[in-house]
Amino acid sequence: MKKWKLWKRGDNKVEKTMINGGESEVTMSAYGRNDFVIDFLMQSGLWKIMSGMYPDRLKKTNGKDWKAMNGIEIIRELANVHRISKCNKIIRDVRLMIDAGFNVEEINRREKQDKAVVDTETISNHLSRISEESCTKTFYSYIKHIRSKRWIRGHTYAADAHEIIIPYGRKSERMGKIGEKYGYKLVVLLNVEKDRERVIGFQIAPLQKSERKMLLEIIEEIETRVTSIKDMIDVLILDRGYWGAKYIKTLKQRYKIDVVTRTRDEKMNVVKENIDLWLKEPDIKWHWRREERSRLGKIKVKYTYFEDLDLLDKCGNLVVKINAVVAYEYHLDGKPVLGKKGKPRRMIYITTLPAKRNPYKIRKYYMQRWTIENQGFRELTQKWEIDLLAGRKLNTIRSRIAFVLMLYTAMKILDMKYPGEWQEEAEKLKSRGEEGWMGGLGVIAYINDGYYGAFTVKQYKRIIELTLKGKIKRALENGLTIEEALNKLDSS
Repeated sequence: MKKWKLWKRGDNKVEKTMINGGESEVTMSAYGRNDFVIDFLMQSGLWKIMSGMYPDRLKKTNGKDWKAMNGIEIIRELANVHRISKCNKIIRDVRLMIDAGFNVEEINRREKQDKAVVDTETISNHLSRISEESCTKTFYSYIKHIRSKRWIRGHTYAADAHEIIIPYGRKSERMGKIGEKYGYKLVVLLNVEKDRERVIGFQIAPLQKSERKMLLEIIEEIETRVTSIKDMIDVLILDRGYWGAKYIKTLKQRYKIDVVTRTRDEKMNVVKENIDLWLKEPDIKWHWRREERSRLGKIKVKYTYFEDLDLLDKCGNLVVKINAVVAYEYHLDGKPVLGKKGKPRRMIYITTLPAKRNPYKIRKYYMQRWTIENQGFRELTQKWEIDLLAGRKLNTIRSRIAFVLMLYTAMKILDMKYPGEWQEEAEKLKSRGEEGWMGGLGVIAYINDGYYGAFTVKQYKRIIELTLKGKIKRALENGLTIEEALNKLDSS
């Protein structure tokens, strides 16, 4: 087999050559890939953006194509190999390394030396050479691209903070501390449109940093690198960790974003001096609605609203006017749903949106926040294992998280664009017990014209059958008997 500086992909050409009896060389791919995912990433332009995350802290070239190194990072995360130390089955797979972007000649040369084209330490070092600026630039280029494709739908978003706790080996760079906990804080800004989740912003910082400040930094990055935040977000859903009168005012007045949140606690002035007093009035109009919840089952909700409430600062000065919706939950037998302290559970929602016309809508908005916890962070922690640190340097940790968040969003887009075809492919992977988005065996076949073909085992089996039939047919045409033709095949 000749050596080519650059092999070109040509499945049909390779298949035809093999069937016609041409010379070929075949390599088994021990891990394989799911064509659907890789092809989508490449055709959509998402692969180009992700693989373009530049290692701007690289002082001198180490002979490895940095875009191919990013390709490895993409592939290993898709394959659910989230620990760099465990990715030998990825970097020793010829087919996957071709997809990542490595030269076939180099792969084959290293394989003959019984070496992978790269080692795990090189992968970790590569991520550490991607600065915060380069990582951030790539991430928001990605957001700008999917926005231009109109793959972001809806204008309701939620922000939440997730703690990445380090139980031991506490030598990670710029690690923070709160009480007895060590680690980092990750804040994510997520579109909560049902079945259309998109991560559009993130920040990672030492554990003690304020998530409120981190969210404002995310908003500023979007304003600077993507578009005006008011063009993307109409309603922002926040939990009580983001509470603050001045903070709500900033989001509403500076960024033109409406907020839905809950009161921080029952001792606040707006609760004790306004809501609690008004709830005692006999002429309050209550509304009822039935709901079905995953944990509680079917329940009844009693709710009412108040408008034009004063939200004060610590000194008692008016900061901003807000509206409120108060809700109580009951089982269908009329018994109240109890909170952690055994008391009837009461939810007080605070919002800058009007509450009078449809107060239940405010509750529905806040309930969408569970998307970021149940469909967001749960999937990110359990399936994508985002809590795993790729190394001790903050650049390494941040870069890996950026890749995971972009891939998480890419898979949600794939769900949206190809609900039938992709669901069928995903079910096949699930039935084979594959935890990642890639699976199954693959075959690489090379021919002397400088082309290679990538096939599934089923496709390769069909090619072999046709090749054998072709050889038998040609032998018979040359005057051999069937027995002689079969003997010739055995000897070859």
